[in-house]
Amino acid sequence: MIGSKDIALAVHSMQMEGGAVSVAFTDDARDYARGLIDPAELVTRTRRCYGLEGL
Repeated sequence: MIGSKDIALAVHSMQMEGGAVSVAFTDDARDYARGLIDPAELVTRTRRCYGLEGL
């Protein structure tokens, strides 16, 4: 399972490329790293956040 260090590295990588990470994604990624949600739920939340449900 991906841990908080892995998520921090991914966020840093995105920022180095000029991208931004929303607070909502950070919160959801933290829940995933803590084992509170599974990968499918993380994807569902991310898609919902960006209006990509049903695509």
